[in-house]
Amino acid sequence: MEKNNPVISICIPVFQTEPYLQACLDSVVAQDFSSFEVVIVSDASTGKDAKGRCAKKIVRDMQKKCRIVRKSKSLPPVKFHFIENNQNRGLIEVRRTLCTHAKGQYITQLDSDDQLEPGALSALYEASQKGTIDIVHGTSIAGSFDENNNFIPSQMNRYGKILYEQISGQNIFHRWLVNHEFTANTWGKIIRRELFIKAYEHIPYTECNMADDVLLFFFLSQYAVSYVGIKNHVYRYRINTGMSSRRKIDTLHKWKMICSTASVFTIISQWIQENQSEEFSIQSDELETIKAMTRFYLQNNIQQMQEAVIPELRTQAREMLCEYWGAEFVKKMENQQ
Repeated sequence: MEKNNPVISICIPVFQTEPYLQACLDSVVAQDFSSFEVVIVSDASTGKDAKGRCAKKIVRDMQKKCRIVRKSKSLPPVKFHFIENNQNRGLIEVRRTLCTHAKGQYITQLDSDDQLEPGALSALYEASQKGTIDIVHGTSIAGSFDENNNFIPSQMNRYGKILYEQISGQNIFHRWLVNHEFTANTWGKIIRRELFIKAYEHIPYTECNMADDVLLFFFLSQYAVSYVGIKNHVYRYRINTGMSSRRKIDTLHKWKMICSTASVFTIISQWIQENQSEEFSIQSDELETIKAMTRFYLQNNIQQMQEAVIPELRTQAREMLCEYWGAEFVKKMENQQ
């Protein structure tokens, strides 16, 4: 990395969550860390906040606010980079663009409807310096915000599983995939940028909005030398607003972004077949776990087709689902519901 590059790149994908983007960026500007940048990709989003501002206008206003806040705290300035897609490409490709433009030694992903906790970057980076650590995983809190913007923690945090110890090598892959000791989400972590670059070398262009973390972390964990989880609270996850939450699907393009989840497991399966060797050999329990995940995501697609796709599109939606997953596999999973 070049000498003047930031230590951490905060990478933010924006879809239709502009009502929360202001609060997300406020939490970024409040960070006390001395060396970071903010990279934002709007995936052809047309959403606006309560003031009628699009994502680009919100970011422009935050750049001005950031300069004032950082100067008042005697902290170095922060660079903002805003990229806008002219058509929707989905999470996997948005994260690829974010990583391509990021210049930091580490990358942390931050969803535009979530927030960083105060001191998050400092805590994550401090932990990364206790040895050669590739992935530092911080503690997250799930919840919602009341009308006064006070955060109300939820009793459950389905994406917050974390391993409070240091592990290395193939243990990272196995203890994530098979033991389920920590989650694959790329937010709430700092991860060496070079791992993202290596991971994307194996991922062809894929328009998909589900299981992106599974695909990315499958490859990140192949290259990571070390992982550590820390008890510091670093991330606030806003429940029931993300890409995975149920919402009406009223176009075939939206549906394509869902059922193309099949591409995630096609990429993984092909890589496994092509890379079985003495150096890399996937274990039987690891392979069975991947097969179970494949079935789970197809069942999820079927459920969304039944509950979220508008009636007028369901016949075409099922045809598309069969194109991606295979007609026999779809029929088998439908019979098991």
